[in-house]
Amino acid sequence: MKQLIVLFLSFLLIFPAATFANPPQPPEEAKVTGIEKGEAAPYSGVLLNSLAAARLFTEKNYSGVECDLKVKYELQKETARMQMLLDTTKASLDAVNQKYTSIFQIKDEEIKRLSALASERPNDYTAWWAGAGIIVGIALTVAVAYALPRLNEN
Repeated sequence: MKQLIVLFLSFLLIFPAATFANPPQPPEEAKVTGIEKGEAAPYSGVLLNSLAAARLFTEKNYSGVECDLKVKYELQKETARMQMLLDTTKASLDAVNQKYTSIFQIKDEEIKRLSALASERPNDYTAWWAGAGIIVGIALTVAVAYALPRLNEN
């Protein structure tokens, strides 16, 4: 029995089953043939083989669905693009608003700081200016009073 199994398996290894199969046939192509009146048909027109007719009917049945799918795809693509532009614009607007809010806050703080400095008046020299003005005024009056009698002598 073992010898029979060994012989059978050896035969299968030498001659695999695929070698006895028919070669694969190329797929049938869709064919469209024009005919004229008087040929083997009672009218002029177009003859379709079964594959071409099936393809034609299938395309007819699914062309509306295909169109709807393309329209939905393009609509979704354009909607996504517009949403991206809207989101980008909103982000840009938020950034600009935050920038100007920060600038106004810094400006207000600077105004408060400078107002506080101005109200302290650490370098207030008004008393010195007033005293110097009085001294210069007195000195000019004395100089004029001294100079007038001398002008009248000449």
